[in-house]
Amino acid sequence: MKSVGIIGLGIMGSAYARNLIAAGITVAGVDPAPEARQRLKALGGTPHEGPGEWLADCDLVILSLLSPTVMQEVCESLADLLRPGQVVLETGTFRLDDKIAAYRTLATRSIHLLDCPVSGTGAQAKDGDILMMASGDSDAVASARPFMAHFTKKVIEVGEFGMGSRLKYVANHAVALHNAAAAETLAYADALGLDRETTYDMLSTGAGQSKMSDLRMPLMISRAYDPPTASLKMFEKDLSVIGDDLRRLGLKAPLFDAVDALYQTASAILPTTHDTASVFEVYRQKKQ
Repeated sequence: MKSVGIIGLGIMGSAYARNLIAAGITVAGVDPAPEARQRLKALGGTPHEGPGEWLADCDLVILSLLSPTVMQEVCESLADLLRPGQVVLETGTFRLDDKIAAYRTLATRSIHLLDCPVSGTGAQAKDGDILMMASGDSDAVASARPFMAHFTKKVIEVGEFGMGSRLKYVANHAVALHNAAAAETLAYADALGLDRETTYDMLSTGAGQSKMSDLRMPLMISRAYDPPTASLKMFEKDLSVIGDDLRRLGLKAPLFDAVDALYQTASAILPTTHDTASVFEVYRQKKQ
């Protein structure tokens, strides 16, 4: 039976596990949080507190980690644990320099690290409704595709290692703007005395429709921010990566700058564990 090891069992990692197990794949996972390991056990997977020699028996290893520091530490461990030729999917959103450092750590042992960030919320990941942007060795991508198919709706292969991250920066730039646009539009509708559900029905079917409005406006309407599909804390990290990249390129991005300030305000006045839809609360506070 095919087996996958997942390191990091948070919102996204646990969603990958759920879909792989449902497809009949044997899944073992690593997470320092007892509740995360318990969730995997309840799904039918095998939890571990840390990486071990069992990873050498996996047909694929998936990384779903919170920080580049943890990513590097994990890759240093994997370099000693995995067999030459094994494939590792790195699915997070980090600075490209950090991904390249992790790539080099594994390449010294002939282990293939693929840069494969995903676009989609935790709720979408749970349903396998996410897009993966795969970059790196084409043969390694081909070997991983049968597994990717179980927890994604589509995989775009975008070339050499690092191109996946570049494409993800563009994706998250759009997500940030569209999420803020949904919040601002709803605040405008409130000020006009419009019914929220009618407003949402119009926006989800009219010319102003966007995927982020479809996904996040219902959360704004009900103020259902916990548990998050993507947290303010996580998005703050992603926006920092994008902002640094825009400055590196010398690009003017006034819309991004305005939206970044909006998210910073949200993070300052709200729990950073809230869903990014909670940026709507910044508008409510200003109105009050």
